[in-house]
Amino acid sequence: MEMCIRTDRIELFKGADRFSNQPHNHGHWYQVTVPIQGICHFTMENKPYQLCGDQGLIQHPGTEHFLHLDTAASVIIIKFREDALQLVGEPGACTEFTEKQRMNPHELSRRFREWTSELMFAESIAPLAAQETEMRVLDYLRNTLSGSHGSGSRADFRGGLVRDVHLNQVLEYMHEYYTEAVSIEDLAAIAGQSRYHFMRTFRKCIGVTPYQYLLRLRVGDAKAKLRNTSVSVADISCSLGFSSVSQFHRIFLKMAGMTPGEFRRG
Repeated sequence: MEMCIRTDRIELFKGADRFSNQPHNHGHWYQVTVPIQGICHFTMENKPYQLCGDQGLIQHPGTEHFLHLDTAASVIIIKFREDALQLVGEPGACTEFTEKQRMNPHELSRRFREWTSELMFAESIAPLAAQETEMRVLDYLRNTLSGSHGSGSRADFRGGLVRDVHLNQVLEYMHEYYTEAVSIEDLAAIAGQSRYHFMRTFRKCIGVTPYQYLLRLRVGDAKAKLRNTSVSVADISCSLGFSSVSQFHRIFLKMAGMTPGEFRRG
């Protein structure tokens, strides 16, 4: 059994039940291999490993490796681009991770289910939501993996706290273009920050993620249209940038506590 979801900067993979692959390497990607159940027989640069329990293993870009699983065994593999955790002032530099990593398989399994569930639908429904999930995966890796990117140098990642004027410009942009397909790159560029620091700063200052804030603006506008016009629910949904009426219904119900039709009748 195999499952794989990929974005621009990460790849989430799960293999199980005697899964195996051939020797290969990833030119510009790191790989984190974590056994979830049973034993993962792993070979890296001709050196054999038997991974089990909380024993994770890092493969740096260009490192040849392959694996096979026992019956009823499973493994989660996370790949991320080599520049995803890059340090300030070191463009093109490679982060060096400790080869062996301790990772909680139960926590990783739970997070993996959340990430893959979100990414399966987010890319087609709302690119901003998919980008936020991608950032949460990278944030998990940044906080979990040990290596030269660790907590001692975390303050050296690109960017610092945005000034209020930049955050205000981001909010003004979102208020003007909330019906459009806004991206993390657009917002981070306005704030003058890396994607990672923008996400952290926005949530710290505003209390929600950029996507959640965007949905608040859309639902607020929807309430006004439902209350003050006779425009159909389908047309309101389309005008506010929702991918479908069902998505609009689901988000409106979650945020308003009732369906658009119930809100209009009330």
